[in-house]
Amino acid sequence: MGITEIYNEYQKMRSYHISNFVPDIEQLTAVILTKNEEKNIANCLSSLSFVEEIIIVDSGSTDKTLEIARKFKNVEIIETEWYGFVENKKIGINRAAHDWILWIDADEVVPEGLANEWKTRIHQGTFHETGAIDFPRKTFFLGHWVKHSGWYPGRIIRFFHKKRADLNNNILHEGVVPRRGYVVEHFHTDLLHYSYTSLYQYFDKMNKYGLAGAKEIERKRKFAFFPQIIFQPIWTFFKFYILKKGFLDGRIGLIVCMGAAFSNFIKYANYFFLKKYGYTDLNEKNKIS
Repeated sequence: MGITEIYNEYQKMRSYHISNFVPDIEQLTAVILTKNEEKNIANCLSSLSFVEEIIIVDSGSTDKTLEIARKFKNVEIIETEWYGFVENKKIGINRAAHDWILWIDADEVVPEGLANEWKTRIHQGTFHETGAIDFPRKTFFLGHWVKHSGWYPGRIIRFFHKKRADLNNNILHEGVVPRRGYVVEHFHTDLLHYSYTSLYQYFDKMNKYGLAGAKEIERKRKFAFFPQIIFQPIWTFFKFYILKKGFLDGRIGLIVCMGAAFSNFIKYANYFFLKKYGYTDLNEKNKIS
């Protein structure tokens, strides 16, 4: 190779930008479902400053939720009807500009440590075989952090790649399932969940979970024996209060575990009543007939 050719190659190398040698940094879209979340949404959005795009899927808020949300940058609001947790999340996911999704509830907060784990990870290189990332979630219940009772340190998947993982179709406790060939990575910092502020709110939610659980049994065509209406709630309380050490959470643990047992009783009560009579609400039955 002559001097001219060497010089031309040298000039070509100088023309390359450094970005040609650095892998693309993954960007992130947060998806939040809302309805009348004015007490929570500001704290949630404030914790998402590390996210490039935020999509709020709102199903009819009548309070100041959307007014508050519009004060934050990088927020897109989609107003729609309520089709269910999974379907409404899909509306946000399909609108997302980025492949990596952070699904977060309006009453949850991403602490700085968890945000830093994401920022550190994306600078370590591409994800290759990673379809999702899980981490523990800690719940603040009636002024107390619940440290046992089956609530902690249960790990949840909230970061996921929308082309490598899918939402399941569960009516109750919907979640993310990586596609075949992709793995789940693990972060270590707790997501903070500021949940119930009253006992009424908690037991009302357990009642709704019970009804949703009955519909889930029907959807999955599972078979249930009538004695389960007695033994399943007893087992649920034993599992959470004894095996999951709910007793270490004191009175709060007792309430949490009793609520879980109550929800299981409501699930089977609704299921067996529905199987025998075809309805669980007389007013709804009268409307149909």
